[in-house]
Amino acid sequence: MLTCPHDIIRQIHTIGFFPFFAGEIEDFSIEESIAPEFWFPEGDALEGAWEWKNDIIIDGDCAYGKFYQGKACFVSMEWFPHLVNWRRSNHTPNADEQLILDTVKENGSMLSSEIKKRCGYVAPTRRRITNPVERLAAKDQPRPQAQRKGYDSTITRLQMACLLLSANFEYSYTRDGRRYGWSIARYCTPEDFFGEERLRVDCSPEESKGILIQHLTEALPQATPNQIRHLVGC
Repeated sequence: MLTCPHDIIRQIHTIGFFPFFAGEIEDFSIEESIAPEFWFPEGDALEGAWEWKNDIIIDGDCAYGKFYQGKACFVSMEWFPHLVNWRRSNHTPNADEQLILDTVKENGSMLSSEIKKRCGYVAPTRRRITNPVERLAAKDQPRPQAQRKGYDSTITRLQMACLLLSANFEYSYTRDGRRYGWSIARYCTPEDFFGEERLRVDCSPEESKGILIQHLTEALPQATPNQIRHLVGC
C-alpha cells in the first residue's frame, strides 16, 4: 500500500504512467493502491494523496495533468516526451484552445481562475451602484454574461494533447494562516516546466506511439490491447 509521496513516485517510475483515479485498467491508480487513511484523511494535521500532489510534481521528475481519457495521470519523464510527440501530432487547437494556450505562454504560468478571467469564461463584474435611482433602473437590465463557455472541456483537451500540464496546486488562506477550500490548479506548457530539450525525441510520432504501446503492454499485463490504446490515446 502507498503511504507517502515517495511510494507514489516509485510507482510512477516503475510503470511510467500512474492515474490518480481508478479507471478501466484494474489495480492501476493511486486511488486503488493507497492506504485508505491517506485517500481522504481526517483531521487538520494529517495529509494524504491530494496534498502530496505538489511534492510529487516538484520532486518526482514527472508530468501531471489530464492525460488519460480526460482524467488526472502522472507520467514519468522517461515516457512523457514520447507521449508529447504522439499526442501533439494528432491535435490541432481550435480557436478557444489557442486563446488559452497563447495566454498561458505569454504569462509563463497561470492559475485556472486567472485563465478564466483573462479569456472571457467569467462574466464581467458589475460596477457598484450607490445612486438609488440608478440602482432601481439597473434591476431590469440583464446580468453580464461570460463571453465563452466550456472552459473545463477546453482545458482538458489541451492537457490531453500534452500542450498544457499542471505545474502546481495553490490554496487560499485565512488571515491567521489557516488553509481553506479546494486547491486551484496552476497551468503551464511542458516546455516552460521541463525545458524544450528534455521533450525532444529522435523518432516520428508513429514510432513514439509504438514505443509506448510496447512498454505499457509489458508493464500492465492485466490490461487488454484496447485499454493500452486508450491509455496511449490512439
